[in-house]
Amino acid sequence: NADNKNGAAGGGRGEPLGAKIRACTEGNGGHAAFASILWSAPASGISFYEALQQVPVDVLLLFGGDDPWCTEAVGKRMHVTLASRRDGAACRFVTLKNVGHCPNHEAPTAVAQVLMPWLDADDSEERRVVPLDSVSQIQEPWGEVVIREVSIEESESLGLVDRVVSSMVG
Repeated sequence: NADNKNGAAGGGRGEPLGAKIRACTEGNGGHAAFASILWSAPASGISFYEALQQVPVDVLLLFGGDDPWCTEAVGKRMHVTLASRRDGAACRFVTLKNVGHCPNHEAPTAVAQVLMPWLDADDSEERRVVPLDSVSQIQEPWGEVVIREVSIEESESLGLVDRVVSSMVG
């Protein structure tokens, strides 16, 4: 159903996810709390992207292509940051077109299609090359999801606006 595709919690019952998130900001201090998440300096003393560089494990970034909060530009910057680590850990970035902020809820079949080969891989070397988008389209109950892997070269070519937007995270 269209409500579920757009992020309604509970299988389409109740308010859409976006309305629930917005409602959290409308109470006493809600705007200030939400703004502090976005704009405050991290308590750790390092930025989000500096923290990413310290992640010592293989990382699969799986983003909803229609996510209004964690945009593809943020994913691309995360991809470049993770790929620049010197520890040899693998990093791949896949987007799911027609999916929003909660891919595992909105498109579980597509998520499994991408996630299972990654999890089945034995090591970092295999995770770098295992096909993650061997099936490029998946039919979910509400409609079609297009699976697309983003190359590191594409991620490295962020335009000015995307660099500014992605810098707001961390």
